[in-house]
Amino acid sequence: MKKIVLYLSVAFSSGLFFTNIYNSIVNAANWESNIPQSITATRDFFVVANPGTFFQLIDPSNMLLIVLALILFWKKSTSIRLYLGVALVCYISSMILTFNYFYPRNEIMFLSEQLPDTETLKKVASEWGRMDWVRSLIWLAGLICSFLALDKASSSKQQIS
Repeated sequence: MKKIVLYLSVAFSSGLFFTNIYNSIVNAANWESNIPQSITATRDFFVVANPGTFFQLIDPSNMLLIVLALILFWKKSTSIRLYLGVALVCYISSMILTFNYFYPRNEIMFLSEQLPDTETLKKVASEWGRMDWVRSLIWLAGLICSFLALDKASSSKQQIS
């Protein structure tokens, strides 16, 4: 049971990391390409769902899984506990960054009643694109720690079920 939770956490974390990389390579590049037309096209396209739809479902699920893994492995191994704790800090940091940095820019680009001027959109889209790589690095650090915890749990001489 413990390892299953840890495997699920690694799977969800991997999904978040690679989806975020996709956002940086594909979505952000398209948003920045031909402003304001690119932002208008994105607004028209993201009517039913958007990348946030995915992240709002998977990010909290990942957070729950990493906390559960931390609880389940708390007494088993100090190194596993440390790796999972650092991973949790990384995932919380990315969530804080999302709420405080990305949501306001999403609001400006995609949700504001009236489309802002072109210069504002260019600035905001560029900031969004650059910082998304930072968020990816934070997720990568958490993912590496999750993998290290899984490696320790898998190579432990004691049977961890």
